[in-house]
Amino acid sequence: MLKYVHTSWLHFVLVYLAVMLDGGIALHFAPILFKTPMSASPYLSLIIIMMPILTGTDSQMKGRWLYIAAFLGGLLFDIFYSGIIGISMIGFPLTVWAASKLQAYLSHNFLSAMAVWFVSMSLYLVFDYAAFGIINLTNLNFSEFIMFHMFPTLIVNLLILVVIYGVMNYLYHATRQLDVSAYNVDQRDLNMRMTGKSRSTRL
Repeated sequence: MLKYVHTSWLHFVLVYLAVMLDGGIALHFAPILFKTPMSASPYLSLIIIMMPILTGTDSQMKGRWLYIAAFLGGLLFDIFYSGIIGISMIGFPLTVWAASKLQAYLSHNFLSAMAVWFVSMSLYLVFDYAAFGIINLTNLNFSEFIMFHMFPTLIVNLLILVVIYGVMNYLYHATRQLDVSAYNVDQRDLNMRMTGKSRSTRL
């Protein structure tokens, strides 16, 4: 059944659901995630946004759709959670760009996916910290940010990645469409097939 669902459609639906679930995860596990002085933010949405790259199925989506999904996911994230339009809306597409550049040098397997995710997620968190610092909405210095927010956030989201990667890898590969452009049927092949058919008909 999933073979009739295009990867792009699946991706947009999953990104939307992930943005909605981020708030639920944060609310349900708030006593654990936001225990002073620590704070760990769930970024299921960003993990899902990077998933086509991490699973090697990004070729099934035209590049612009991958970035449009990241842009819209970031916009929804800003509206629902940060209240400041522009940070995730810009940060999510930049993270996708960084992940795609890193993945180009690696094979597609779970360990590579973890490495690409870790570097890309770290870059996003630093971008997020810098953006909030520019508008004077953070009271942490950089070392405190790494210790009390960045490190706990990476640990929490690593657990999320480990839990969902197998299922997401299956879903994204199950919706892969056949690449008909890879088939090369030239005129000679057609003539040979037609000749073969005519001979068999005579016999």
